[in-house]
Amino acid sequence: MKRNGFPIGLVPAGIVLAATAALRAEPVEFRVETAGGSQVVGAPTALDGETLTLTTSDGPVTVPTAELMTLSSLYPGSAPSDDAAVWIRLTDGSKLEVAGWALDGATGRVTLLDGREVEVPRRALQSVRFQPAAGPIAEQWAQMVDGSHDGDVVVIRRDDHLDFLRGIIRSVTEESVAFEMDGDVLPVRRGRLFGAVLLQPAGRELPSALCQVADNTGSQWSVRSLALAADGELEWTTPAGVFVTRPLASVAAIDFSVGRVVYLADLQPRSVDWQPFFPMDKELPSRREFFRPRSNRGLESDVLELDGVQYERGLAMHSRTEVVYRLPDEMTRLRATAGIDDRVRPLGNVLLVIRGNDKTLFEGTLTGTDPPVELDLDITGVRRLSILCDFGEGMDIADHLNLCNLRVIR
Repeated sequence: MKRNGFPIGLVPAGIVLAATAALRAEPVEFRVETAGGSQVVGAPTALDGETLTLTTSDGPVTVPTAELMTLSSLYPGSAPSDDAAVWIRLTDGSKLEVAGWALDGATGRVTLLDGREVEVPRRALQSVRFQPAAGPIAEQWAQMVDGSHDGDVVVIRRDDHLDFLRGIIRSVTEESVAFEMDGDVLPVRRGRLFGAVLLQPAGRELPSALCQVADNTGSQWSVRSLALAADGELEWTTPAGVFVTRPLASVAAIDFSVGRVVYLADLQPRSVDWQPFFPMDKELPSRREFFRPRSNRGLESDVLELDGVQYERGLAMHSRTEVVYRLPDEMTRLRATAGIDDRVRPLGNVLLVIRGNDKTLFEGTLTGTDPPVELDLDITGVRRLSILCDFGEGMDIADHLNLCNLRVIR
């Protein structure tokens, strides 16, 4: 027996039971982080494009949506990735892991891993994959998805490479794909296909995203508007026009930092200048490479560590190094946790100077005997940002400066 083209039993029973169990009767609590760095834990009772209201242990708390950074569920749950049968990418960047997909002309429908169905029109689809992808195959698939096509593309895997045919996808069922080539409509067995890439109209512009919603089945939705309904259902619409209704308990996280937060380690510096304490007549490239700044890792290790805490993102610098960035428009704050790397403490002594448009925003000495420093600087109007890790009182011995979670915020 089928429903909208999919067998009723297609969704794994374990996932349905897990999803049902997740819909707990008690309020679903989230940890909320604001742009100002504060945190609050509570159960959302109202949410729209203007404000979020939570019930907390101290009573109701209201936070303007513009001040939100992240909401993280205290009961996120998860679904094993191998339960997905179809992987879908929407034109707005949403990435869905689902149980099934059908298409009839311009009308499409997906079955989520918790059994719910969502209408996803053809115009919102960028690509659909029917098989797992890893290694070189994943790279080839990404190139096909991001490539330029003058028609729909069906993709077939042949051993260690992908091949494709160009035409028009007329319809898709669980068993087959009606694929038109040179005026003939051919039924292609869906089990033979690795995936499909759909033609997109040229010049189409989508609304910007307000946030990103990650659900507990592995999907990530780009969202342009959302609201919490009276029945506890979270409703959202993607920039591509897909409307979704899900229980709040099925949401793992909501990220409002999309487009608002830029980690400097992800930016290409305009310039990097390193000067040794003991210069050589002819500087060796190997020595310059050894002392270059590191992004998202320590100078001599794979992780950034300060005061026993490991960070995944940030910048590691050795004295004397100056890095200059060109910042995106409308950034207002710079935040970071700064200090000498745990691996060299109690040694290390540097002068950290941060300038915006040649104006000094911060200047201070950091040593291996001091606790990390929390930086929160006003960078309104700053486009040229320079960060200098200068020599301190110990020459350059163990001058391993970590700028953890170094980011600018719009």
